Amino acid sequence: MYTQHHFHSTTHEVLVISSGGATLYFGGEGNLEGVQANVDKGDVIVIPAGVGHAMLEDKGGFEMVGSYPVGGAQWDHCTGDESELGEVKSQIERLGWFERDPVYGDEGPVLE
Repeated sequence: MYTQHHFHSTTHEVLVISSGGATLYFGGEGNLEGVQANVDKGDVIVIPAGVGHAMLEDKGGFEMVGSYPVGGAQWDHCTGDESELGEVKSQIERLGWFERDPVYGDEGPVLE
């Protein structure tokens, strides 16, 4: 996870914490309604396209695996710069949601 706030406009993202721990922020830089979360090995996070995220603190040995839906577009790296906004908004609006829960398969909380 980058320490720079960023988001992806072309795909949703699934993160699995494989070791260590960290404090992450979801919602984008300057967003007072964002969410700060402490994560540890074994946690799984689903980030919808367009949701900003960044690592605030590596608590030691932090590693994660990022993955994306099969058949989806290559992920991009957006920072919220005004030059990105027109194309980014239309890309996010065209995306569907997951057809299968990335952890549980045919049923699961991501589909609810």
